[in-house]
Formats: sequence, C-alpha cells, structure tokens
Amino acid sequence: MTRILILTDYRGTFYSTARSRHGLCTMDVDKIAGYLADAGLDPEVVRFSDLDLSADLRGVPVLYTSSEDRGLHYKSWIEDLVLALETAGARVIPGYRYLRAHHNKAMMEALRAQLFPEDARLLGTRTFGTYEELAATELAGPWPKVLKSAYGAGSQFVARAADRRELLRTARTLSETSDRGEAVREHGRRLLRRDHHPRSLHRQKFLVQALIPGLAGDFKVLRMGARYYTLYRRNRPGDFRASGSGDFDFQDLAGVDRDGLLDYAERVSDTLGTPLASLDIGHDGERFHLLEFQCLHFGTVTAEESTGYHLRVGDAWQHVEEECDIEAVFCAAIVGHLRQLAPRSR
Repeated sequence: MTRILILTDYRGTFYSTARSRHGLCTMDVDKIAGYLADAGLDPEVVRFSDLDLSADLRGVPVLYTSSEDRGLHYKSWIEDLVLALETAGARVIPGYRYLRAHHNKAMMEALRAQLFPEDARLLGTRTFGTYEELAATELAGPWPKVLKSAYGAGSQFVARAADRRELLRTARTLSETSDRGEAVREHGRRLLRRDHHPRSLHRQKFLVQALIPGLAGDFKVLRMGARYYTLYRRNRPGDFRASGSGDFDFQDLAGVDRDGLLDYAERVSDTLGTPLASLDIGHDGERFHLLEFQCLHFGTVTAEESTGYHLRVGDAWQHVEEECDIEAVFCAAIVGHLRQLAPRSR
C-alpha cells in the first residue's frame, strides 16, 4: 500500500469547511483517512510538530493544511516545513509555491505572470515592496486602479484609487510598517547624517492592478478533481468588491454563459496542475478575467451549499445533482491526482 501523510496543525485541524466541527471549521480528518484507506492508500495523520524530517520521505505523498493566523506567524513555520519536505523529495500536494501564494497576493501575481496564458493576465498587475518604489514608478493604463495589500482575505485592505494622487496617499497608509520608535530613529538619522541613505518606513508589500469597470459581482469556481462547483457573488451594496459580501447565488450566473465560464476555469486550473483550485473570475461583458486563485485552505461554501457539480463529458458540460460530502470529494480529487501521476505499466 502507498503511504500518504496527512499533516494537521496544533489544534488538529485540516483545511477548512463551511460546517463547524467541535467548534472548529475543519474537515473531518478521520473521514479523510477512512476514504483514503478505502482507495487503497495507507494514511498516516501527523501533527506538523511531530513530523520527522530525517526520515526517508522520497516520493511519499503529503497532504497538508495552511493557516490564516494573525500576522501569518504560524503559516511561516508551516512554509519552512513544507519547503523542507519538498527538498527531501516528498510529493507535497500542492507544491510549496502554492502554499507560499496562500494569503500572499504578491506571490500569487508572480505565479500568474509565470504560468498563465495571456487571457488570464489582463489586469496589468504591478507589485511593490515599499511605498517609495511605487512613488518612483509611472503606471501605464487607464484609471481608476485597484490597490491591494499582499495579505488579507475577504476584500480586506483593498481600495480603489481614482487618480495617481489618491493611489499614492492610500498606498502610503497601506504599506506603513514602522512603529513610533523606528520612525523617530529614522528621522533622527536623516537630520544628523547627510550621507544617510533613507530607509523606508513603508515596507508592507502590495500590488496595483487595473479596475474592471462595470462589474456587479464575480464568480467563484471551485475545482475539486473532475468536479466544478460554481456560484455568483454580488458586490457589497455601494461597493466595487464582491469578496466577503456573503451575497451568493448558486443558480443565476448573471447572464454569463455557464459553459464559457467552465471552459475558462478548466483552462486556468489545468495550468496550475493541482487537484484543487479556487478561482475568482470576473466578466466585463466580453471577456473573462482571473481575479485571484488559491490551491489550498480555501473556503468550501461553493461546494458544500451547492445542489450539484459540473462535469466535463466529451466536449460538453453536464450538471450532476449531488449533496456534497466535502471529505469524500476532497479525497476523490486527491486519489484521482495520484493515479494520474502514477507511472503506467507497459
């Protein structure tokens, strides 16, 4: 039997779900282990802190969770371990780069530029590590623009700027990193030393991208293996943002062709090469736009509250009515992925 590791956090949680279990939003780890065992695998549940990195882990599939802790301190430690696992030859699912992109829009945009086809790179995104870098940059393209912190979810730290002046003012606030002591010391150095090279007090990384005009909402497409779940999210009242609005529609796709949306989502998620993907997609009346993506630890409302999923059958899409068992669907996606990667016997 093929050994497979399931890594849980310090609370014993794994991924997240729309349904609370024992006060925690987590998948049922025992159910996952059972489904994987039924598929012929040998699951082993281990906490990150009990992981033995000196063991021979070459070729061992590893499923792991991320974290959304304040400040991302715990997630940083998880990143250390997952990179070490990947370096040791373990088959981490998904690859480390996608963990790095979770709650890190700067990394997500770097992957977009490297991986995606042109029709998924239409937002003209630029990322910056300091406010000063933005201030020294002339941005091409029309206004208004959208400014986002690299961190945060649910439209946290996302703003619209009508012109360059508003963009710089907002970016200065969004990127601020200094406390009072650091600011006083830095200003003192600038006054006392003529040869002092100023240090930035605004080092929170952020990004600037085009605003897609006229969007009343966006689409969430959740791919889990061969299953595609969809919902439409309306913008917050009087706002340009849909993420975090909670105003969902599982039936009406706001007049957008469902097959076209699914074709686009399939092409983008195929590029990622992961068994799981959560895509935020906009439509401007003519073209689809990939707004954001995640490959692990994403919200599962799109699947869990659905009445069914979409499945490609030949050249067409078929809707399959099904009450979602999120652990079963998760495991089916993982098992299908592993079988796809398995060497074929001659």
